[in-house]
Amino acid sequence: MFVLPTVGLGVIATLLDSSFTIEDTDTESNILSTTPTNPTGEVTIKFGTDTNDLYIYDGSGWYIFNNNS
Repeated sequence: MFVLPTVGLGVIATLLDSSFTIEDTDTESNILSTTPTNPTGEVTIKFGTDTNDLYIYDGSGWYIFNNNS
């Protein structure tokens, strides 16, 4: 289960099952070496194939959400 918190907003989503697909996957080093251009108010979400973690880019930096299960 992943919980996606935001600074000052609390939890924005809880993903309880695998009924979704993240199609943008790559290794952690490749993900962290990119700086995506996001439209205002949007983020980029990628899945680390080597870490099973979620990587979220908010326009200024990557947030890493560890898959602890």
